[in-house]
Amino acid sequence: MVKKILKDIRTYFVGIYGLLAVFFLIQLFISKLLPVKYIVVVTAILALFGFFIWWIQYSKKTNKSVKVLGKILSVILSIFLIIGNLYLNSTTSLLRNMFHDSNTTEISVVVMKDSPLESIEDVAGKTVGISTLGDISYNDTVVNDINNDVSSPINKQDYSSVTEYKDTLYNGEVDAIILNEGMRGMMEEETETFTQDTRILKTYSYESEAIDIAKRVDVTEEPFIVYISGIDTYGAISTVSRSDVNKIMVVNPNTHQILLIDIPRDYYIPQVCQGMQNDKLTHTGIFGVECTVGSVESYFGIDINYYIRVNFSSVVDIVDALGGISVTSDYAFSSAGYSFSAGENYLDGASALAFSRERYSLAGGDNARIENQTVVLKGIINKAISPSIITNYMGIMSAVGSSFQTNMNNDEMTGLINDQIDSMNGWNISNYAVKGTGGTDWTPANGFNAYVMYPDTATVDQAKQLIQDVYDGKVINLE
Repeated sequence: MVKKILKDIRTYFVGIYGLLAVFFLIQLFISKLLPVKYIVVVTAILALFGFFIWWIQYSKKTNKSVKVLGKILSVILSIFLIIGNLYLNSTTSLLRNMFHDSNTTEISVVVMKDSPLESIEDVAGKTVGISTLGDISYNDTVVNDINNDVSSPINKQDYSSVTEYKDTLYNGEVDAIILNEGMRGMMEEETETFTQDTRILKTYSYESEAIDIAKRVDVTEEPFIVYISGIDTYGAISTVSRSDVNKIMVVNPNTHQILLIDIPRDYYIPQVCQGMQNDKLTHTGIFGVECTVGSVESYFGIDINYYIRVNFSSVVDIVDALGGISVTSDYAFSSAGYSFSAGENYLDGASALAFSRERYSLAGGDNARIENQTVVLKGIINKAISPSIITNYMGIMSAVGSSFQTNMNNDEMTGLINDQIDSMNGWNISNYAVKGTGGTDWTPANGFNAYVMYPDTATVDQAKQLIQDVYDGKVINLE
């Protein structure tokens, strides 16, 4: 009997469809992406198709032509189920990959490009500079690791100023420097060509367990705050670096309101990781996202429930995966070798990053850059919700999965998706930017006086009130 069933080709058409349908429903149920009522509907539809395919194949009332059409239908539906299973698996994997429980600190041994030192072994017995600024928790560890790689110990020279630290490499007072890659951007602010002028002999990577700073709530029922931090580095999203993009996102799921508060990178505020000394907000990122979140919580008097981190690679990968985006610029300007015209511009990943990073050539400085970052974000959203996303869904999921870091867990993210699908309500999104006045002041992470932005307390107070209004369920409409 079993052999007879296995020899019957109809068994495979019906059986393959059935297995794919069951597997799809299991994935759908485990993912929690759809409300139960929709899963019930999908189950009923798949069951009806399954019964219809079975009836066509085994009913004595159907002729040969109809049975052939039934087999074709079975193949077509099976293909759709395979695609559906791949898409669903990709989506659930994305959500899992976005949750990171570790931070990566990368520390490089850097020499001038024309240095005679060719490998890490060549620094044996040499004088090597190291910074005592920023996060120094790995200083002793990396020195020990370098000494383990060379035949004789290095001569370590400490520096408490980024300028002095860099200049000693350029003028030959030290043979190499030990550079925490989170500080590379600070070096490039001092000397724009720093990366081109130097090369890396070796990079040491250190993983540390991320501190769980989430203040978890039922995100489908209670208002919550997400901190969006854009770090100034490429590569692994877990890498610790300066926080150049800073946004407070307040979400009320009951009123479907989202409020975005933009904070300039140079905002001069007390920092919890530097003994409450005032420094640029961007420098909090050197100490990890916990420092950024804690400092903003302290200054604004709020509780931040979750964070999202993105980096340079995030922008490039996502925009390229989307096939490029369209943005509208209010003015013409140039950045990183790209020229942007007033009006509509079509950007790939690299040019989108250049568009969103430029501030020096813009009359509005950092405030104008914040506006351009919002323009790029809108361009990404508009492209992501367009039909073109279907043609490269897998590529986009792959790009997004490795481009975000968040401490919002899988259940919380799927809960939001589930709730949105269930309600299908639109969102009222408002944007507000706190302001300030430029000046020069002491920056502990630099070890010298640098440009800072003194907060305009009136706009900070207004931001606090808007945040409270969203929590209270008031309608926010900002132009």
